[in-house]
Amino acid sequence: MKALLEFDLNDPDDRMDHLRCIKSLSMACVLFELTYNTFKTAYDYQEVNKDADMVEYLKQRLIALLDEHNVNVDELIS
Repeated sequence: MKALLEFDLNDPDDRMDHLRCIKSLSMACVLFELTYNTFKTAYDYQEVNKDADMVEYLKQRLIALLDEHNVNVDELIS
């Protein structure tokens, strides 16, 4: 089975859709890391750093994961 996606890269909406398609694996990797690794390690982090702000920790971890996978949310949402 094959699928062919066609985009008019001169059209701003199609260009945005194209970018979302080519970044889908990177976005899936970020979601995987958050789901299976970050939340698991957050509990360990909180045990060691009892006074730490967990929301800030998770925010910084998400930003780091997005950077690692070269996902720029501002590019993907207009």
